[in-house]
Amino acid sequence: MRILTTISLTAIIACGGGNPPSGATPSPGPTLAVEQFMRAVADSNLVRMTELWGTSSGSAAETGKPADYQRRVAVIYTFLRGSTARVMAEVERSKDKSTLAVEVSRPDCRKRLPFTLERTKDDRWMVTSIELGALGTPGRPCPPEDQRRPG
Repeated sequence: MRILTTISLTAIIACGGGNPPSGATPSPGPTLAVEQFMRAVADSNLVRMTELWGTSSGSAAETGKPADYQRRVAVIYTFLRGSTARVMAEVERSKDKSTLAVEVSRPDCRKRLPFTLERTKDDRWMVTSIELGALGTPGRPCPPEDQRRPG
């Protein structure tokens, strides 16, 4: 069995890590979770954000973990407020984990960020990680290389 697993993993890695082709349609569960999360950001609804952010054990609102989850969600909100988001593709997928390429747009700025999600035991998807550092400092203009071109 161990040999079969090793061969399977080697084949997956050789074929591009099991990633879907560029532009592959994301799965509805993780996509819906990101859309709901970003709707909560747009509504300034930090309580709802804590219900959609967590781990495979459940939402931060349910588990109370990590202990500073409210502060972390406030930081996420600070980075994402005033932006819009569009799920572009599913970059990586396993049974219980998904990474989506999400285009986040702010005035004069557009950036693709990975959003990582995990499936809970009751089949919900929780946003677990967002690569916020790629957005730059909240409230400051994007670097010139990330600014949108007119038209």
